[in-house]
Amino acid sequence: MIDRVLVCGLGSGMDHSLAGLRAMRLDVVVATDRPTDRVRAEADTLLVCDPDDAVAVLAELAAAGIDRLDGVFSLGADNPPVISALARRFGCPGLPLETALDCTLKDRRLAILRKAGLPMPRHAVAESVGEAVRAVADVGLPAVIKPCDQTGSLGVMKVESAEAVRELAAEALRLSPGGRIVVEEFLEGTEHTLAGFMVDGIFHTIGFADREYGQKEEFAPYFFEGGDTLPSRLTPEQVAEVTDTVRRGAEALRLDPAVINTDILRTRDGRVVLLEITCRLTGARIATEVMRLATGVDPLPNVVRLALGRPLELSELVPTLQGAAVQRFLPADGGVVEWVGNPQDVARRAGVHDVFWGTELRPGTVLPPYSGGADVLAGVIAHAPGLAQAESIARRTLAALPLRFKDPTERAQ
Repeated sequence: MIDRVLVCGLGSGMDHSLAGLRAMRLDVVVATDRPTDRVRAEADTLLVCDPDDAVAVLAELAAAGIDRLDGVFSLGADNPPVISALARRFGCPGLPLETALDCTLKDRRLAILRKAGLPMPRHAVAESVGEAVRAVADVGLPAVIKPCDQTGSLGVMKVESAEAVRELAAEALRLSPGGRIVVEEFLEGTEHTLAGFMVDGIFHTIGFADREYGQKEEFAPYFFEGGDTLPSRLTPEQVAEVTDTVRRGAEALRLDPAVINTDILRTRDGRVVLLEITCRLTGARIATEVMRLATGVDPLPNVVRLALGRPLELSELVPTLQGAAVQRFLPADGGVVEWVGNPQDVARRAGVHDVFWGTELRPGTVLPPYSGGADVLAGVIAHAPGLAQAESIARRTLAALPLRFKDPTERAQ
């Protein structure tokens, strides 16, 4: 019998990985509220629904006559509680719902990691603007405000003055379905992504990348992440320290067995702080394409094995390449599109894996000012034997994109 897997949720660009799943001779069911042409071509069964709503997914499965699943996972979508609920409903391997909630809700995750003794930013939880004002007074300025239950940097803002707290806290509370926000001290340092699997207390690395934050505060109070870079500029000893911290965090959250995604900050004084650690595959094509271009490691077969309750094939996690790969984004920051062409026209350059628009563009499209991590105008994935060369390819490709805005005096305000 062919294994039937449910891919419940696709992160940005992660529909590119569906062809790899089909090549494994799986019966692939996809639940998404953003069905692209690629999804329609690769899914054996397509369920158009909100992948963050377990009840909606179950209704669509029933309507499609599907009463058996062998595995459930997402491709970069940050919905572990839904994955856990569906896995339990169909008797598939998976983490308990409470564990999934612990690593998804920021306030619960912070409390568990702090209790386990891991380095954490000073923080407090607020359920009202008044509580946020008091929290900022306790934590100190500058601070970062985050909705407890949102992903993709939605509603994450830097607060630099007491006068700005009320307005920014109100916005974050509005974006939080549960009406809870976290106020954290603002830490400076370098940020990194470590992806891997945690099985039987052992952390198996998929890849380690540096996060590109050269324009981090250009759109204050919002943060802009410019992409990811491999190999890391950290030393092997520093990477090992980060990896051990992630392992300890996974243990504290009981993420075992699990695929692990992390956001780590290494402070200027050398502390390793877990900003995020959750039980899902790293999205935005990072683990599946960017890391793979640099290391040769393809995590998808092991993601499927884990979802089916089978042992990992550890030999597939051994790097076979020692190259460089980068993903770089351009922010969408207002404007009226005058002309737009096909980004694939500049994808034929050596070292360009892919170049793409981050939003739908056509003449006359009005882009609002930048307001968060999801506002990406375009992106490129580039690779080369050396890091400087890969970065140069990415810069030149983005500079050559077939896009023209109207006169700046007509830009959207």
